[in-house]
Amino acid sequence: MTRYRLQHDALRSGQTSSDLTLGMPLVTLGLSTAYAVALSYLERHLPIKPDHTWAEVAGGVLITLVPVAIAARRQPDMDWRQYEAAVWRSFIASGTPIILWQIGEAMLRQIELLRYAATREQASVEAYADDPSTVAARSGERTGGGDHGC
Repeated sequence: MTRYRLQHDALRSGQTSSDLTLGMPLVTLGLSTAYAVALSYLERHLPIKPDHTWAEVAGGVLITLVPVAIAARRQPDMDWRQYEAAVWRSFIASGTPIILWQIGEAMLRQIELLRYAATREQASVEAYADDPSTVAARSGERTGGGDHGC
């Protein structure tokens, strides 16, 4: 009987359990994706790290919890289990784009590092390609020619 009343009240308020199960996490996912894109743009064009990391985290938490709070206000009969499940779904939905963005950024940094190392290695090989003194210095022989008292 109580379950029927909850469903009836949710339908009357315009919000169904599927809205909490699927709709709210999709909204959170969209907001978080937009947030990740905005942060990516800002990090590339402004010096916001590391001094403003706290603001990034606070923004992410707001994006995660505000949709849940709005859903809870619209459904006053929501019990703590439904609320807790909604919070977990929201954290998963908001964290996924941020995690994927950070994995992508790490991969880009790795590619840039490998390119940098390859160009440095190529430059060092070309710089010493025709210089016999470095080989002689490593072998223990004296550089330069001439008779050494033999």
